[in-house]
Amino acid sequence: MESDVRREDRSPKSTTYSICWQAEDGLTHSAEVRGVDISAAGIGVECPNPLVQGSTVYVDARDRSVVGNCTVKHCSRKGSRWYIGLEFTDKAANLGWTQGATAAPAEDDYYDVLQISPTADLETVHRVFRIMAARFHPDNPETGNVEEFIRLKAAYAVLSDPQHRAEYDQLRQSRNTGPMPIFELKDFVTGVEAEANRRLGVLSLLYNQRRADPEHPGVSLLDLEKRMAFPREYLSFTMWYLRAKNFVVVGDSSDYTLTADGADYVESNAPRSEILSRLLHPGSMRPSAPGSAVDRAERAHRATRRFLLDSPGPRATN
Repeated sequence: MESDVRREDRSPKSTTYSICWQAEDGLTHSAEVRGVDISAAGIGVECPNPLVQGSTVYVDARDRSVVGNCTVKHCSRKGSRWYIGLEFTDKAANLGWTQGATAAPAEDDYYDVLQISPTADLETVHRVFRIMAARFHPDNPETGNVEEFIRLKAAYAVLSDPQHRAEYDQLRQSRNTGPMPIFELKDFVTGVEAEANRRLGVLSLLYNQRRADPEHPGVSLLDLEKRMAFPREYLSFTMWYLRAKNFVVVGDSSDYTLTADGADYVESNAPRSEILSRLLHPGSMRPSAPGSAVDRAERAHRATRRFLLDSPGPRATN
């Protein structure tokens, strides 16, 4: 970077950043740091940890003003903390400061990641995470998976904290009571495959419901209408077909539930059906409010994930 740019005046900037870096011990770390100042060339932050000069740090700002890679230009002690100067190294970070950015949605349903019920108690959250984390930890030579381990950590960070989980549940409930965007595609409305795709839509909703909450696997026709954004007249033929094939049954409360035959059909067709795969993994939550507990967890997750995926070679993570 040219010297005249590096000498550019910095403006005060007190937002919070999620950062991710690889330490000298080879482990990948993340932290929340307080911004001190900013310019077109870079940012200054206060961090509880010292960083190695010349190393790469991925930065994700709470206010979405900076998203991208930075290089550590200097690191000096300031009381019990460290003042660190970070220089932008890619266009995304610089454009993020000048133009701003929109909030990114969470990529996963955290209950689905841990494969637990939304009503699971805290002890279940802890127990399942311990088992799954040991399986996917990058240090496990047999089943280690960095990507899956990061997803588990992000889910656990939210679901293990009562405040974070309450915020997340509100967002999740808002998502689950509204129509899913995928059903707005023409694949579900027009064309010869629209009816077949609507059947897949119903089966996927019932499959996810039964897997997430096996004690309450039923979904009412009204809820199916809301989630799929179709009137019941569009679904009458769909439901007749699925009942005739014994893929779904109607319970005493008039709710529809998935049968074992229906589950077998979903699982056997998911690998070769792009539509069904997208239905089963909608990803998907509306953007969380900047600065909220869920937002902080999501930014830490994105920072770690982006840093690892952009870095060559396998890495371990703490």
